[in-house]
Amino acid sequence: MKNEFAVLPKWLINLFLWIGLSAGIAVRMLMILNRWYPPAAVFVWRFAMASYFIFFLYRYIIGRRRRRIVVQHQLIENIRAAEGLDQTTRDGTIYILRSIVRSKELFNYAFICILSLIALLLDFFA
Repeated sequence: MKNEFAVLPKWLINLFLWIGLSAGIAVRMLMILNRWYPPAAVFVWRFAMASYFIFFLYRYIIGRRRRRIVVQHQLIENIRAAEGLDQTTRDGTIYILRSIVRSKELFNYAFICILSLIALLLDFFA
């Protein structure tokens, strides 16, 4: 059985970080490349969209996993009822957990991921 609380290896987390950063840099290079060397802009755009797809799919999976763990294990309720926690620790932890459950980040990540994939598919097949 997989450990639902296992954190990805640091090298993999860093890889996704660099994929996201590379996509962000690529998107910002597009205007310059389009003006000075348009053929390169096409490849940089495709790289950026593919990288955005990968990065935001990763963020979606991680966000969904966090939300599921908070809800399934009733972490908010358990922290509220926990003995021996000072009020600041309790309030801070509940704030963090509630923000994970209420956040609209999953919608944002899925939206960007899907739009990036659609853009790539349209580029290759339209």
